[in-house]
Amino acid sequence: MALEKARVCVTGAGGFVGSWVVKLLLSRDYIVHGTVREPSYEKNAHLYKLEKASENLKLFKADVLDYNSVYSAIVGCTGVFHVASPVPSTTVPNPEARKA
Repeated sequence: MALEKARVCVTGAGGFVGSWVVKLLLSRDYIVHGTVREPSYEKNAHLYKLEKASENLKLFKADVLDYNSVYSAIVGCTGVFHVASPVPSTTVPNPEARKA
């Protein structure tokens, strides 16, 4: 009986660090669930071109601030590489700016 491949999740899979983690995991024969803001965006095309991606990579549309969207990518995984960072939709104040 063949053992099932280990399944892991990489949040922020389309980013610089995340895409390198995805590449390494695919090369080690893991099944990878990657979270990205939008799987169909051109900026994620490079992930689909990685070796073994066609059979071992699934991208999930997710917002790291939304529990349910992240949960759908993580469910069934034995590990998570959390390399995503939330990008706020509002302006963040500069902590170094002097207050008048």
